[in-house]
Amino acid sequence: MAAHGIRRLPLTLQSTYADLVSRLQDESLLELGGTPVLRSKGGRAYWYAVQRMGDRTIERYLGPDTEEIRAQVERARAANRDRRAREQQRRPLVRMCQEAGLPRADAQTGKVLLALSKAGVFRLRAVLVGTHAFRCYPGLLGVDFPEAHGVTEDIDVAAFRSISVALDDRADPPLTDALAHVGSFVARPGLQRQATAWRDRDRQTVVELLTPNQGPDRDEPVELPALGAFATPLRFLDYLIHRPTPAAVLYRSGVPVHVPQPQRYAVHKLIVAPRRAETASVKARKDIEQAAALIRVLAEDRPDDLEEAYHEAFDRGPAWRSALDRGTRRLPQEIRDLLRRAV
Repeated sequence: MAAHGIRRLPLTLQSTYADLVSRLQDESLLELGGTPVLRSKGGRAYWYAVQRMGDRTIERYLGPDTEEIRAQVERARAANRDRRAREQQRRPLVRMCQEAGLPRADAQTGKVLLALSKAGVFRLRAVLVGTHAFRCYPGLLGVDFPEAHGVTEDIDVAAFRSISVALDDRADPPLTDALAHVGSFVARPGLQRQATAWRDRDRQTVVELLTPNQGPDRDEPVELPALGAFATPLRFLDYLIHRPTPAAVLYRSGVPVHVPQPQRYAVHKLIVAPRRAETASVKARKDIEQAAALIRVLAEDRPDDLEEAYHEAFDRGPAWRSALDRGTRRLPQEIRDLLRRAV
């Protein structure tokens, strides 16, 4: 037990989770097949997997030209084991994480996220947000959050429209078809063409697609071409999903996803909590609990990251500062003091 009541996870468990995340990121490239090729577009460089199929050439987006992607490309090129063997090697890592108490995905959530991952949704820069993202932070930060073990059914996924339009690639199958393969998902509230949320009629699991809003008066569904679906625009979301981090969902041999940076998640929760309607008081309370849990750890382990994320939000204007101040006042006094000293 460390200062401020933080329960640290063993270093061996932290290393195991980090190894799993790395292997899953490599697997995302290996499953695509083809030859990794560097392309220049709009003055920036991006990696694509290029594969010849009959008289067609298929290109799949891998990511921007960063050191991390280049390292993944090199590991993918060097890999010579088959997919089943790699899955078998990851399963003990998943079991070790689960047995040590890291949050695991229930069967339906795991199936949905695995289907979305295999369709390329997260490879195409979508980000898992909400409580399912929060449940990845114990592994990423090496601490135990009691708040991360609560059961949740809703699955929220977010993506930038600008990126979805720019990517020369598409989810295969599209998001709605991927969901149809793992449950009786129907558009909510009806079968409209521009649905942004889907409910499983049998298990009540809800999957919602979100995107940052493009103006104060724009609340109509926004098309995300790369995912083959529409999304609900939300304020403050661009801040949350900027430069997400890779993570692993503990289901079967692991599911590769991207989640918000933990410091952005904490600050974002402070912003959205006081803006929720009175009828959503339970969600607002959960927002504050999650923010407090993260701030407790980040103020000690990553104070510079927390400070930078806080001031980026604070400097975005009066509406941001007002919401941030109201959310901060809802924190327990101990956490408010930690935040004040960090920022």
